[in-house]
Amino acid sequence: MGRLANCSNIKYRDDIGGLCLTCNDYGYIPFESLIVIARNIFLQKDQLNSVLQKIDALKRHLRRGYERELVVNADGTTKHDSCISYCLPYAFGNCLENHNSRCSECDQFFEFFEFMHLHIKEDQIATLEETKEHLQYYLAHSTRKIYLNSQFKATLASLDENGALFVADYKMRILPRSAREIKAEFFGKRGWTLHTILMFRKKENCEELEIRAYDHWSTDTKQDAWFTASSFEAVFETIKHKPKWIRIMSDNGAHYHSSELMAIVAHWNEWYQIEVRDWQFLEPGEAKTTIDSHHAAIAHSIRRYVRIGYDVREGKDIVEAAKHLSGTSLANLEPDRDQLGSNVKTIKGISNLFYWKWPISGEMIGYICARSLPHFGPWNNFSPSAIAKLCTKPI
Repeated sequence: MGRLANCSNIKYRDDIGGLCLTCNDYGYIPFESLIVIARNIFLQKDQLNSVLQKIDALKRHLRRGYERELVVNADGTTKHDSCISYCLPYAFGNCLENHNSRCSECDQFFEFFEFMHLHIKEDQIATLEETKEHLQYYLAHSTRKIYLNSQFKATLASLDENGALFVADYKMRILPRSAREIKAEFFGKRGWTLHTILMFRKKENCEELEIRAYDHWSTDTKQDAWFTASSFEAVFETIKHKPKWIRIMSDNGAHYHSSELMAIVAHWNEWYQIEVRDWQFLEPGEAKTTIDSHHAAIAHSIRRYVRIGYDVREGKDIVEAAKHLSGTSLANLEPDRDQLGSNVKTIKGISNLFYWKWPISGEMIGYICARSLPHFGPWNNFSPSAIAKLCTKPI
């Protein structure tokens, strides 16, 4: 993978993405429950300390050790592992080979809960089982997250001079700020929406990757498919040398992962002469962290702007505050909701489909194709006539 050429304000930070709700609810809170159960069962200090050490070892393995054992190839594919706990093809239901090895790190999960069942009180069995199920769900979530986030590097490695990777995300609302502000003025602020698209492109005859950030601020704070489509359209019209094809990554929020937007994207090749090769919906991770770093740079610029005595009371103040950020374009975007397109009924099973394609050649031309994961799962193919039936009027 090449280096990034012009992104001094965009740096990888593994502590800036935040903790998703699933990781908190299923990967952190269950360990707190285990500690409470252990303190109620083991009254002798030596026994309690021994159990707490086991809980701590299990916590370290599930949060760190397990991730390190999962292997994803540079092109985003996976391969068979003889240990069933680390075999990604098996985890995603696509492995017919034998798994004839086990490791002590994997066994400690089952051994710990067997140990707890031997000592637990009857009225706490249900709580223990629920905690076990939550940790198993967390493992499944982590496995999926690690695999999906590895696709970011694989996609960057696949870029050529004709293509680009777009990473899109909304920033939490930007509020007006003043160098001198009383508490009463803080409440009731409406603020602005900020939508960002990072574009990664490979430089001609060079291994470096060029990166540009397209930020659109708006008084329209409704983050939906129509705003997202309007933002992409503004970027397509802004790019001087448009790529021939693009790949897109984003989170799976309803403003991206929606039937309406998937139907709109089907027309982009016709409207903008850009092939959309795929759209991948990711969990919080490396791609999200990269764009979070850019948002952090904007937030820092606004704080500095206010600290030296200026106010952020209009959208143009955001542009003024962040104008020094290299490789960044800021513009106002106000979607015309009077021209809102057709309503699109929900595509069946869309919540389980995280990888989408819009073929522009071959027997599937005009279809929208989706599957659960890149390289995994059966294809769900939606014909143009099937999509048309979901639309209340032409898009």
